Amino acid sequence: MTPFRWVAVLCFLGIAPAVWAEATAVSTAPAFAFQWRTEPPPPFAVGESILYVIKYGMIHAGYATLEVKSMETVSGRLAYKVVSEARTNKTMDVIFKVRDLNESWIDAESLCSLQFRQDIREGRYTRRVETTYDHPGRRFLYKKWRKGKETVHEGAIAPFVQDVLSSLYYIRTQPLEVGQNFTLDANSGAATWPLSVHVLRKETVKVPAGRFDCFRLEPILAGDGIFQASGKLEVWVTEAPPHTPVLLRSKVLVGAFDAEMTRSD
Repeated sequence: MTPFRWVAVLCFLGIAPAVWAEATAVSTAPAFAFQWRTEPPPPFAVGESILYVIKYGMIHAGYATLEVKSMETVSGRLAYKVVSEARTNKTMDVIFKVRDLNESWIDAESLCSLQFRQDIREGRYTRRVETTYDHPGRRFLYKKWRKGKETVHEGAIAPFVQDVLSSLYYIRTQPLEVGQNFTLDANSGAATWPLSVHVLRKETVKVPAGRFDCFRLEPILAGDGIFQASGKLEVWVTEAPPHTPVLLRSKVLVGAFDAEMTRSD
């Protein structure tokens, strides 16, 4: 794994490409009579756009964005289309060029994931992924294109599963308090793992966009030590709704990569 997998910090801090991409385990659950759940209206809306600068210590390595692009229809369901992009700057391109794109379609009523796409271009490594979720049928269809080869997996999903990008947006909808723990099923590739998010404490954070009162969150991925191998991940979101993520940090063996908010529209 290259040290520049920081780009997926905007897929809830690097979990998707760096950790889950080649997993093959799938969680299963007893059959049930499906009914779409109804969640309260989310604190985000179409047009929300957040720009981040990526830093490794004092080194400016690139930029990343989180955007709620539009409302679209997926399998007959109205969905928010959410996009994260990350790219190295011209200086870093010479050393290790990154152009990553992640797209998630989040059901407008239940706030679960309906579809997820990923296009990873990191140095010489490239991969495209598409996953669709059939919630009434409790099934997923996963396709991966790598080195001209297509791989297809099908399997079971837990009720109202999230992808790694939609999981961040779902946590933003929750009434956060210090000491709370949230657990949700998050899917990537052919694997679904419990993702626990701990609300550690309140902190004031200074980033290029300003100074913000925040909750400090720590996501922990269960399952065979996979999360621990990737390093420690933390997210700071504004204390008041819409719980905007202003700082995302991925600690690695030497130092940490930070995504610091520079602008929010």
